[in-house]
Amino acid sequence: MFKKVILISFFFLLGSLTYASGKISVKVKLSPAGSFNMIFKDVKGKIKKSGDAVSAKKISAKVKTLKTGMDLRDKHTKEKLKFKEHSRINVTDIKGKNGVGVGTIHIRGIKKKIKFKYKDKGKTMITKFPLSLKDFQFKSINYMGVGVTDKVIVTAEIPVD
Repeated sequence: MFKKVILISFFFLLGSLTYASGKISVKVKLSPAGSFNMIFKDVKGKIKKSGDAVSAKKISAKVKTLKTGMDLRDKHTKEKLKFKEHSRINVTDIKGKNGVGVGTIHIRGIKKKIKFKYKDKGKTMITKFPLSLKDFQFKSINYMGVGVTDKVIVTAEIPVD
C-alpha cells in the first residue's frame, strides 16, 4: 500500500512539472508537398500577468533539444540553425495586451521584431505567429528535390507566473 502511495505521488508530481517549462512547435511546409513539425520541449521562461497585460524578459529554447521525427532531419536542422555557435533561440522584451503582443526573436544571431496573438489559458499562455526564413538568412533548404517553404508557423505554450 505504501509503495502505491509513493508511486501515485511521484506521477502526480511528474504531471504537475509539465508546466515548469513550455513547449514550442514549428509547422514547416515542404514543396512540392508535405510538412513536418519541429518540437522544442526544453523551453525556459515564464509569462508574467498584470491585469490584462502580459510580459516576459526572455523565453528561451535550446536548439539541441529540437525533434522533427527523423534523426537525419534533426541533424540537418540543427546545423542550419548553427546550434554550435547559437545554442538557443530566444524571444526577448515580450509585451502584450488584449490578446496581441510584440517581442524580439533571436535566431542564428539575427534579431527580428515579431507580432503575435495569444490566448490566456490560466496556467499557460498559447501564442501563434508566422516567421519568414529569409529574415534569418536561410538559403537552399532542400533535400533530394524536396524543399522547405519560406513561411513557418510557430505555436508556443508558455507557463504563466
